[in-house]
Order: sequence, then C-alpha cells, then structure tokens
Amino acid sequence: MSHPLSRRTILRGAGAVLALPLLEAMIPSQAFLRSAAAAVLHTSKAAAPARMMFVFLPNGVEPTAWSQTLESVLAPQAGSFSVMRGLCHRNAEAQLDGPGDHARSAACFLTGVHPKKTSGGDITAGVSVDQVAARALSGRTQFDSLELGGESTMTAGDCDSGYSCAYSANISWRGPQTPSGKDHEPRVLFERLFAVGDAREDVRARAERIALRKSILDALSPSTAALRARIGENDRRKIDEYMEGVRELEKRIETAERFANSPTSMQASTGIVIPQGNPPSYTARIDLLADLAALALQTDRTRVVTLMLANEGSNRSFPELGVADGHHEVSHHGNHADKKEKFAKINRWQVERFARLMATLQKPDADGVPILDSTMLLLGGAITDGNRHNHDDLPIVLAGGKSLGFQHTGEHLSSAGTPLCNLYVSMLNRVGVQGDRFGDSTGALKMGG
Repeated sequence: MSHPLSRRTILRGAGAVLALPLLEAMIPSQAFLRSAAAAVLHTSKAAAPARMMFVFLPNGVEPTAWSQTLESVLAPQAGSFSVMRGLCHRNAEAQLDGPGDHARSAACFLTGVHPKKTSGGDITAGVSVDQVAARALSGRTQFDSLELGGESTMTAGDCDSGYSCAYSANISWRGPQTPSGKDHEPRVLFERLFAVGDAREDVRARAERIALRKSILDALSPSTAALRARIGENDRRKIDEYMEGVRELEKRIETAERFANSPTSMQASTGIVIPQGNPPSYTARIDLLADLAALALQTDRTRVVTLMLANEGSNRSFPELGVADGHHEVSHHGNHADKKEKFAKINRWQVERFARLMATLQKPDADGVPILDSTMLLLGGAITDGNRHNHDDLPIVLAGGKSLGFQHTGEHLSSAGTPLCNLYVSMLNRVGVQGDRFGDSTGALKMGG
C-alpha cells in the first residue's frame, strides 16, 4: 500500500521550481483510506479548495449596449454565470466630498468603504474582501494572494479631483492605509511563480536561462523523470498537457519580449516606451496575466487573485479595436453616437477577456471537475454608466462556484439598493469566513446552496 503523493509536491531544478496540478496520485486510495485512522479523517475524493478571483472593469459601461454584449459574448458559457442586478456601492458616492468618482469607486470596489479624500500620504480606505479571504486561507498555499493589472501601480500624486493615485490604481488593500500593489509584467509574474531566488546560484541560473531563451522545463527534466516513474498513465498524460501549457506561456512571453525590443515594433513606429518584458499589445498582456493567474489557481499556488483590466480613470487607447480615443474620454460620450460605439467596443473587449478566462478555468482537475466549479470568478466595477458616474445597479457578473453552492440561471435579481458587499459576505462564507458583516453589508446574499 503506497502513500498518496503530497499535494505540495513540486519539481525542482537549477533556477526553477514548478508546482503541479492536482493528480490522481495525490488522492488517497481506498486501501490507504481504510488504514489506521485515515478512514476517519478522509473521504475517497479530496474536496477541491475554494478559490476566488476578481476582475476589475474600470470607467463603467455603456448601458444601452451592456446587456446585449453580455448575452452575445457569454452565450457559450450559459449555466456557468449570473448577471447580478440591483447591487450598489453607496460608499462610492460623493457624500459631500465633491468630484472624484473614479478614485472613490476603485477604492470602494472590494472594500465597501468610503475613502478619505486626500492626495497626500494619509490615504485611508479599508481591508478588501480578497485580503480578508487571503488571511483566512493563509499558509495553505505559497502565495496568500496575487494582485495583477495591465497598468502599473501608483501610490502618490493627485489622479482624480484631490484623490490620491493610490485609490485609482489599486483595488486590493491589505490594510486601510496599505494598498497591495500589483504585478503588471507577465515575465516578472512568471518568474515569481516558477523561479527559485533563494540562492545566488539559482539567480545566476535563472538569468542565464532567460538570456539564452531556454525553457524552465529544461532545468526540471531530472525531477520530471523521477515523478513520471511514480505516477500512472493518466497522470503522466496530465503532466504532459500541463507542461505543454507552461511552455506555451513561456513562448508567448518570449515572443512579446522580442516584439517589444524589435526596431520594427510599435515602440519604434509610435515612440511609445514599452517596459522590458511587457507585450506592446495590451490584449496579449492581459491574456498572459489571466493565463498565469489560472495556472496559479490550477496548481494551488494561490486561491485568491485580483486582476485590474486597467487603472480606474485610465485613458488608454485601443488601436487593436480601432479606438484611437482614450478610454476615459469615450466613457464621457455626452450621448454622441460615435463615442458610445467606441465605448461599447471597449466594454465588449473587457467581457471577451472575462469569457476567455472562464473557458480556461473550465479545464477539469484530476476528478474531471472544472476548476471553475470551485472558483468564484467575478467581473465588475463600482461605476455603472460611465457617462453619469452612478453607483447603483452595478455591472457585476459572477461565474463559477457550483461546487460551493452557487446556482446560476443567467440572471440574479436583488432588490434595488442591495449592497454589493452582501455578495462579498456570501463569497467569504464559502472560504470559511463566518459572519454576515463586511463593508456596508446588511447580510449575506442568497444564491442557492
């Protein structure tokens, strides 16, 4: 009778470490379960851990096109998501503080707290829902949480009518005065997830690998061979598929880096300075970050992730969509048809990124169950109509979580004015945080289960 493989088994090599997805070899066998006291402590199938991921949508939406966009883009995922109606964030409203809806909405989005109006160092918001979950799950994974975004973090300056840039550029807050920051370069995130940096020789090996464009998998060949000798055919096939996925991500990052540093790149033709390792295509950058997040969830490197599609108030243009105007500019369309159309195109692009992530998380684990079933995946923001800056009936989509008790019928209608924090309470309950209070919640939102 053999002992099951530890869920924390990793492959190690010079300058590299790779966590593994859930394998059949990690699930206790019936014989093992009948031995000693194991039968009392385990079931024949280990329950998948509860996970959560928040995808932030800045600048609101074009409301006349939003429902149709959701319906058309998310149609292939029917039965796996709910469009949440009636939820609000009252603490994103002015409350006598005047202009600054963008900064307030980002700071309030995951905290439910009205931020202090300041552009100085005395920023004050609240602990965000992702960090409450991360604390509850602390120690169970290598990273308590991951914070990602397409644009860099800012912690100082005035970005919105007297509000600090720290509010606009962060949705995750470890404490009322401490935004979590975020990774925005796919290469940096890849190396953080898979490279060993404890010893000097590992740092040197990693630098050489990157310079020579070698694969992280090359350094892991000996430990991979040893693992394959211990596992069955199904697990070997799963390991092969998993490593093909890792290598594909490496190649995409390498391609992006080569393009970014090429004299024929967009950088040369436009004069835009692109940081080393950041794809000049914003779509490629967001998709790489999302794929790395999915891989981190799949391998149980973390169970909590936030991803900002852009900073709140971002005025980024989208040439790949034929939108040369800035995002923030077209969100204030003034009911001009051409700007509304451009704004709707950006919204559709945002939903397409979310749908792609959903599809990635539909991949099954060792039990044949989609990872999405144990992952609460939320898309949304704290501004509804980008032109009006209102904070009621927010654009929120909740996907996944089937094995955690969430039932999806396509739409979930709450009474007008129901705090978004009520949904957060329900999500926190699923990861073991008991109680019915978070932010301005009035209780837990009921969604089955």
